[in-house]
Amino acid sequence: MENQHFLDEKELNIGNERPTFLTVLCIITFVVSGFFLLYSIFSAITYDENVVRQSMEIQISEIEESPELSENPMAKKIADGLIVTSEEEIANHTLLTLIGFISLILSLLGAYFMYNLKKIGFHLYTLSKIIALVPLLIYTVSLVVGIGYFAIGFFSLAFIIMYSRNLKYMS
Repeated sequence: MENQHFLDEKELNIGNERPTFLTVLCIITFVVSGFFLLYSIFSAITYDENVVRQSMEIQISEIEESPELSENPMAKKIADGLIVTSEEEIANHTLLTLIGFISLILSLLGAYFMYNLKKIGFHLYTLSKIIALVPLLIYTVSLVVGIGYFAIGFFSLAFIIMYSRNLKYMS
C-alpha cells in the first residue's frame, strides 16, 4: 500500500498566499492603467493635428475674450500655461504618446507580476512611474503642468508605498 498522508503537500497548498490588499491594489492598477492604455490607443489612432489646432485656437479665443482674464492675474497665468502646454503637446505628440505607451505597458506588466507574487513586478511598476515623469522634461514649467504632475506624482507615490508594504509576500 502506498504511503499517502492526508496532509500531502498538494493538499496543503504550501505556496505563498496573496494578501487581499495586494489583490485590490493590482486590480485597481489593471483597471486604471488598462483604461488609460485603451484611451491612448484610441487617441493615437484618431489623432488629427489640424483638428486639434483648430480646437485649440477656438479655446484660446474664448479664453482671451473672457472678462475674468483681464481682472484676475492668476487666471491670465493659467491661460498662458494652458496655451503653451497645448502647443507643446501638439509639437511633441508622437514622443509623448510613445512615452505614455511604454509607461502604461510597464505598469500593467508590473501589476501582473505583483499579482503573481513576483518582486520584479514592483521594480517594473516603479520604473513605469519614473518613465511617466519624462514628459516634465519636454513641457515648459507652468502652473497647469505643475498641478497636473503634482496630482499624478502624489497618487503614483502612494501606490508605490502601498505596493512596497507588500514586498514581503513576493519572491
